[in-house]
Amino acid sequence: MDFLAIDLEACNTYVKGSVFSIGIVCADENFKVKYKRNILINPKCKVAMHFRKPIEFHIDMADLANKPTISDYYAELKEIFSGDVLVLAHSANNDMYMLNHALRRAGLKPFKFQYICSQVIYSAVYDYPNGIGLDKVSEDLHIGFTHHLADDDAEMCLYLLKHCMEKMGCNSYAELETKLKIQRGHVENYELFPMRSGYLDALRVQHRIEKAKAKKKLIKESQAKGAVSFNVQPHFFDLIKSGSKKIEIRLNDEKRKTLKVGDVIFLVKESAKPDILKVQITKLDVRESFLEIYESYSSDELGFKESDLLDFLSVMAEFYSPEDEKKYGVVAIKFKVLNN
Repeated sequence: MDFLAIDLEACNTYVKGSVFSIGIVCADENFKVKYKRNILINPKCKVAMHFRKPIEFHIDMADLANKPTISDYYAELKEIFSGDVLVLAHSANNDMYMLNHALRRAGLKPFKFQYICSQVIYSAVYDYPNGIGLDKVSEDLHIGFTHHLADDDAEMCLYLLKHCMEKMGCNSYAELETKLKIQRGHVENYELFPMRSGYLDALRVQHRIEKAKAKKKLIKESQAKGAVSFNVQPHFFDLIKSGSKKIEIRLNDEKRKTLKVGDVIFLVKESAKPDILKVQITKLDVRESFLEIYESYSSDELGFKESDLLDFLSVMAEFYSPEDEKKYGVVAIKFKVLNN
């Protein structure tokens, strides 16, 4: 059996199966590479990508119109996927989804094969409960590669599998499969049956139990005598939790005036599914108005990345009246999150 590491790149957010690149690296059971290819495909649609962060695909997108279509490559790809191979990809369900839709869109019969996911395997070995991207893995392992160049991404998947086998002390993939309790995923009739790792599933259950216990403890702390807590709108709470928002803005009323640098406070998410953060105050900046706060800090720190002054003041007016703003003034609370 060979390993067939793949990576697919699509070029249109709105067209399912708009695959323009298929990276393929085939290696034997000892990870000796037999061939490495990046198949460029005419996706038969416009390039229209809308991602939170721009992606550099390292190819001339304008040149795709001159490439063969996936139909032209169908016989070759079918032979590759029909061989004695175990397909491997990172965040594999996404790649299998794209492949299925690319074939269906072109009116081609689906391939039938088994697959595994290097993201699931790496997450199990290193205890990443929410998965991890190839770029972050490369930083962790100090490996250089060209992210979003399909054949390089595929080769990186192959390296991760080899690395994880070594990390777990396995001399073969079969040993790793047993240790991580892997149930291979498979693709059949355009349907995906995802890979599972019983080992990772158990880790995630344990993390959920620990998280629930920690949350219960935090709630108890926040309700203790003398504890100070503030309700926070869900959007702003999520930004604080992710580390994007660095400042919480409040009226400087009597409750806030008792605070000092070093105090611990609790931020509570106003939601049907409440959440709570324990933070320590690092700076208190008292100003006369929200306008002064806006002019003194960056939009990112305030949690208004794509808003102008009018948007900012409008949102503040929803929470606090102009009369209260004038009466109390405003305080910007800088903090560091103690539980996250």
